[in-house]
Amino acid sequence: MPRCEVYDERIDVHTEWSEKDLIRQIPGGIYDGERKVWTVPLSWAAHQQLRGVFGMTLDLGPKLIDWAVQEYETRVKPALELRECLALEGPTDWRPYQLADVKWYLATGDGLLANEPGTGKTVSTLTAARCHRENALPLLIICPNSVKKHWEKHFSRWYPEATPYRLEGSVANRRKILAKAADDPTAAVIINIEGVRLLSRLSPYGAIRLRRCAKCKRSGDEETELVTESRCETHAKELNKFSFKTVVLDEAHRIKDPTSKQTRACWQLMHAPAVQRRWALTGTPIANHVGDLWSVMHGVCPLEYPTKTEFIDRYALFMWNIYGTMTIADVRPDTREELYRFLDPRLRRMLKAVVLPQLPPKVYVTREAEMKTAQGRMYRELEEQMYTRTKDGRLLLTTNNLTKNLRLLQLASSSAELEPIENPDPEDEDAEEKFRVRLVEPSTKLDILEEEVEANEGKQIVVSALSRQLIELAAARLEKKKGISCVQITGAVNEFERGQNLDAFQAGKVQVLLFTLGAGGVGIDMTAADTMIRIQRSYSMLENVQGLGRIDRIGAEVHSSLHIIDVIAPGTVEEDQLERIREKEERLESIVRDRAALAKAGLSTHALDSEFTQVLNSDLFPPPAPT
Repeated sequence: MPRCEVYDERIDVHTEWSEKDLIRQIPGGIYDGERKVWTVPLSWAAHQQLRGVFGMTLDLGPKLIDWAVQEYETRVKPALELRECLALEGPTDWRPYQLADVKWYLATGDGLLANEPGTGKTVSTLTAARCHRENALPLLIICPNSVKKHWEKHFSRWYPEATPYRLEGSVANRRKILAKAADDPTAAVIINIEGVRLLSRLSPYGAIRLRRCAKCKRSGDEETELVTESRCETHAKELNKFSFKTVVLDEAHRIKDPTSKQTRACWQLMHAPAVQRRWALTGTPIANHVGDLWSVMHGVCPLEYPTKTEFIDRYALFMWNIYGTMTIADVRPDTREELYRFLDPRLRRMLKAVVLPQLPPKVYVTREAEMKTAQGRMYRELEEQMYTRTKDGRLLLTTNNLTKNLRLLQLASSSAELEPIENPDPEDEDAEEKFRVRLVEPSTKLDILEEEVEANEGKQIVVSALSRQLIELAAARLEKKKGISCVQITGAVNEFERGQNLDAFQAGKVQVLLFTLGAGGVGIDMTAADTMIRIQRSYSMLENVQGLGRIDRIGAEVHSSLHIIDVIAPGTVEEDQLERIREKEERLESIVRDRAALAKAGLSTHALDSEFTQVLNSDLFPPPAPT
């Protein structure tokens, strides 16, 4: 019979030799060779996992029982009671569910607020931080570049005791701002997620070797190339010198990849010794499958999510894919409830349909965009033989299926040509022969876009796409041919201009706002529009959900309905794309369980399937052959 007891901030697990394969299933398990005993982290997750692995044969020691009872009564039980709480009485300028958000934050300690996009997570988070008074400061907010000003402006109303310092400009300018913030005990530093790795050391992960400078060199690094201090990944940098008590990670799905430098920089700051609470925010906690959840939750609570490999092995259901390799399909049915028992106290999710019933209903419309003759020829040739020729005779060649799929998505949207790369690398002998693909007219999708804008004359409209070239092509079409006022939010538009463009659109000075999902798909309000035209979609389910959330959020109550118009090229990879997006939505459902929440509130679950249903009813897919 396995025996467990608390020892030195870990759990000792005394097992028989025949049980070693069982104890290895616990994430974070380590064998102590000196003491001849297995140890696992002292966490609620490990407690549940031990129960799940060994069942009723598990013998708990008195110290572990006392710890588990206290953990359940003081954190787990209150957090579970507040997890699905829809309303609490409070100040009239708060929505009832936002007060429940705050209470849940205070109960869970470290947690992931996964309310749907557009439900006011920023307000809930700042209010919760304010409840901790001076124990919340200094505070660090890590967020996408597009929402730094959004966070900054909310401090004056929801957390006036804190002084926001928004990092912007060059690295040198950011260091000056940080130096000023370092002398302010009320500092709330706001930094974009991409910039964190430039101002913080990195956490280790797996076998990834950290680059070191001469000062950080260790024995055994003689053969490793040394780097400068500014590029050193172990050297303490400006952000590491702060004693942040609270770290907030907005749009936390951005750190789903544990091998990326920005993820490991965020981990380093979230796991600093001075940090007392770690809060993550995202309306889409997973992008593809349950494996994406680990990286986010490791940042939030590293003791409960210590290692990814064991987590995947225990909770992920695998399947064979078309390439003959294994891929994650869903959550394992036999360990699903065990995962929920330690995930649920750390995760709260509110649906707009439940807490914001005043939001207008969404109406989905699908428009078919039959490809032009030349465009269709190029598409079919590339699809069948992996190469085609442009109008001027240049050869467009793809060397692998990934590139081929990207080119097919481009050709499904518009025609294309090859143009020489400007300022080629002088050391590249073949530079003069290098070309890039450029989207050009004609495009049936842009014809339909033009028709829809004309049909909605006088209305404000947002247009989304994955490709910046397609957005620029659409803007040129509307401005030159129709004289329609347009602004853009893309990677080519700097931060200041993006803010100006968004303000002009929200103020009604511009009719059409065009944005790429990468630059404008998170955190910002476009509620002046009641119509969104999606001329392209992403294979990333979360990018599509977040993009739709720009108009479907608090502030959209002024409209009677929201119209989402999907422009799709029939008979192309866009049909397969919709199937893949649907599969990912089902995997997200296995974690957030939105259908159960809607059913509990007495609401229909049809809204979750409405977009896909509309596409299926649009006759894009051929009917089954008669039997």
